Amino acid sequence: MSGEGAAENRTWQHCVIVGAGLLGASIAGAGKARGLFARVTGVGRSRANLETARARGFVDDITSDLAAACNGADLVILATPVRTAVAQLASVAAATDASCAITDVGSVKGAIVAEACRLGLHERFVGAHPVAGKAETGAGAADVDLLRGAWVVLTPDDTTPPRLRQRMRGLWQELGARVLEMPAAQHDEVLASSSHLPQMVAYVLAAAAGASPLRKQVTQLAASGFRDTTRLAASDPDMWADIARLNREALLCAMDRFGVLWAKLRKAVDDGDEETLRSLIDDARDMRNEVVP
Repeated sequence: MSGEGAAENRTWQHCVIVGAGLLGASIAGAGKARGLFARVTGVGRSRANLETARARGFVDDITSDLAAACNGADLVILATPVRTAVAQLASVAAATDASCAITDVGSVKGAIVAEACRLGLHERFVGAHPVAGKAETGAGAADVDLLRGAWVVLTPDDTTPPRLRQRMRGLWQELGARVLEMPAAQHDEVLASSSHLPQMVAYVLAAAAGASPLRKQVTQLAASGFRDTTRLAASDPDMWADIARLNREALLCAMDRFGVLWAKLRKAVDDGDEETLRSLIDDARDMRNEVVP
């Protein structure tokens, strides 16, 4: 693709970011820095956070009025928590015309893809999940390079127009990400094991330590291993309660698989079965080395 047509296809004239938190503001800032978004409107409930996003040059306009923000938009990115994004989709659809593309950034895709289908948005909605983030939150922590080298999963289906599919792929690639496509149900099954289960394990691990009758001493002597393995336990409980509800079936399957292996590990410890214990440890180490060579 070259010439004027390529430039037009690359640039979105009016992008609306709904939820200017860490991810939303990072996307907005990266899009503006790379010339992908001619104008960006940030939508949110916190005026202070929106002012921060504007002060940092990530958005041009700010508002709490979703419908007004979407007027004339050619791209809307829902960067709110997953349950909120599903609820907002109908309002975005009603406030935009048929030429406006819509996407999201949630880590559960089945619910919002089903809602888009129910609303008849198959020709202009493509679900997305940028697998990126950091411990800090809000526009103050946003980083225009947050997506550089990160995976973004897109969940189009057979009804998605090829041009929209290609343009949404191009958007994330221009933002520095690597793009992978898969069905929404498969995405949710994968994320149940790679993201949602570790989150639940971190919560239980921290809670189990907290339930010790020697809690004060456990807290006093907690070393880097405990801090590393429980880092996720500091995450937003409301957000993760929503994710657990929306990805319930896949998460339960992952939890059951964890339970079987935990029971096997416990029995090996109880029986003094060093062979089984070492086998489980070796398998775990091999998996870890696949993820972090």
